[in-house]
Amino acid sequence: MKLAKAKALYPDEWIAFSTTEEGDNPEGEVLLHHKDRQIFDQQLLDRDQTDVYTTFTGSLVPGKYAVMFWILCAY
Repeated sequence: MKLAKAKALYPDEWIAFSTTEEGDNPEGEVLLHHKDRQIFDQQLLDRDQTDVYTTFTGSLVPGKYAVMFWILCAY
């Protein structure tokens, strides 16, 4: 299954995706998915899964909000 399809199948959920190829929309398999991040993390730890792509399929920033990053470097 392609990553884009996996994201569409599990809207607003955390997914653990094992890839079999690289690229913008890699082929792979959904190993785990859950709406609650804490439960998802615990299940992932219980399975002792490593080397997986973990992502949230929904928006991390609520509706009318925006995110701005500020980087201050001193030389």
